[in-house]
Order: sequence, then C-alpha cells, then structure tokens
Amino acid sequence: MIMKKIMLASLIALACGFVSCKKDRTCTCTYNKSGTSSYDTEITTYNRVTKKSANATCTSGTSYDAADPSNVQTRTCTLN
Repeated sequence: MIMKKIMLASLIALACGFVSCKKDRTCTCTYNKSGTSSYDTEITTYNRVTKKSANATCTSGTSYDAADPSNVQTRTCTLN
C-alpha cells in the first residue's frame, strides 16, 4: 500500500514537471540605427505564454526600411 502511494506521488510529480509554465513575460528590445549613437527601446509584454514561445517571438536581428535601404537598424532583445 505504501509502495503504491509512493509510486503515485512520483508519477504526479513527474507529470507536473512536464507541464509548461505559462505566465506573463516581458521582451525588451533596443534599436540602434547604423552610424549613430542613438538608441530606442521597446518593451512588449506577452500574456500567459511559455518561455519557449515568448523567446521565439522576442528575437534579435537586423532590419532595414525598404524605402530607404541605408536605414539599417540593429535590434538586441532580451526576455525577462
């Protein structure tokens, strides 16, 4: 009887470990225009998402304006 309880408790603990934790997460991105020292910061909040999902959305990279290809911005993002 005790062995069954221990086994059941272990299975429940293991199942809880595989459940994704959904909570509010904040993505902070800093934009730097090429050739300047000015920075813009953008903060986005994702509500009730997993860390993996929020991290996939909150990404760093480089972008440019199609109308003005010389307007290149480097974006650095961190997930909080």
